[in-house]
Amino acid sequence: MSQIFSIDPLLRVAGNHIPLVELVGRLTTAALPITLSHTTIDEDFALIDLALAVESDSVTPIENAPAPGLSYAAFTPRQRGWFLAWQATPLTPAPRAFQQLYLANMEVRLLEGNQAAWKRLGELMQSDAWTSNPALWRVALLAAWLAQDGAALAQWLAAYPAPVELTGLALGLQALLGTPLTAAATLQVARTWGHPAAALTEVVLAFRLQSLALTLGQEPLAWSLAQLEAAVRTPRPWRCQHRDLRLDLPQPDVRRPLERLLTGLAQVTEAASPGLANLPATAESDLAVTEAATDELSRAHLILEFRQSRSEFFAVLLRQAQKRAGFMQLLDEDRHVIYRVAFRKNEMNAFWQIWNYVQNWAGTRVYRQGQELQKWQVYPYSQYLR
Repeated sequence: MSQIFSIDPLLRVAGNHIPLVELVGRLTTAALPITLSHTTIDEDFALIDLALAVESDSVTPIENAPAPGLSYAAFTPRQRGWFLAWQATPLTPAPRAFQQLYLANMEVRLLEGNQAAWKRLGELMQSDAWTSNPALWRVALLAAWLAQDGAALAQWLAAYPAPVELTGLALGLQALLGTPLTAAATLQVARTWGHPAAALTEVVLAFRLQSLALTLGQEPLAWSLAQLEAAVRTPRPWRCQHRDLRLDLPQPDVRRPLERLLTGLAQVTEAASPGLANLPATAESDLAVTEAATDELSRAHLILEFRQSRSEFFAVLLRQAQKRAGFMQLLDEDRHVIYRVAFRKNEMNAFWQIWNYVQNWAGTRVYRQGQELQKWQVYPYSQYLR
């Protein structure tokens, strides 16, 4: 058999690799971030037994594909020949049963900490032959959790469209792993959900997420996770591709609270002063968020935030603020309009001109390097403004 077929090193072969039960017995002593249990059977359905009969006179499909969930041993001899021919080029199309068997082996490899499995997982994510199979994303989520690698999960979510039923869960695991929501991943997920935020550009969305974090007082994905009941953090049985494998993972789905935030980010707001037209929902003419505003935010020494006021000076001050490159107009989670202006360290004169009027208005806030200051700390030559 070895002279006819070259076996993918990620596949586990009977006689060369121990059954899952024995492997799990060894892994339970390791410091895994999940609860692991196993069945008591002595056989491993994912093992490839090369001693079984194979008909390999043709590498083309010559009979019906096996049903998903069947083991290699349950394949017919011709199906085994078909599988062994396919596994040499696993990025090509194949029956779901073949993909499931391949992923079942990959799950075990991931438990072993096999780095080649990580590399192959990334290759599968880029393959059109695999992207329609939600099982691939389930293995990807398992891999990220086992490795406690939220950054990898964020990169996958940004680069590849996840199945709609798994997006909220994937983002929930990312939140648990402490990795912030990225603009690229948000756009990808918004497209999957058919959400209006998908119409924004990545630059616009990146700035709005930064501004939203200031409003919420925490990173948006962490905020979304905090809106769920604490029980969602409790590990629950996870459906693996290896039918004998039993794992417990936390499975928080943050789609509902996150969609609320995205709706606010995508909302077209009305200008608060009379005579100004509604702002169009396009990145090119969006006064709320521009590339210039994004740049100013990153360079800002102070960020001033104020809201609509009945003051006779409101319209004048708003027009003055709108002339600045660091001006932005956003909605908070309650759909109230927020105006923010960024000031560099050499622009403090401009800051004081506006501050003198808005400091006593309700909702006025000042941030220095992301930290909110109390109003009593804001005065010329204040040590808190250095």
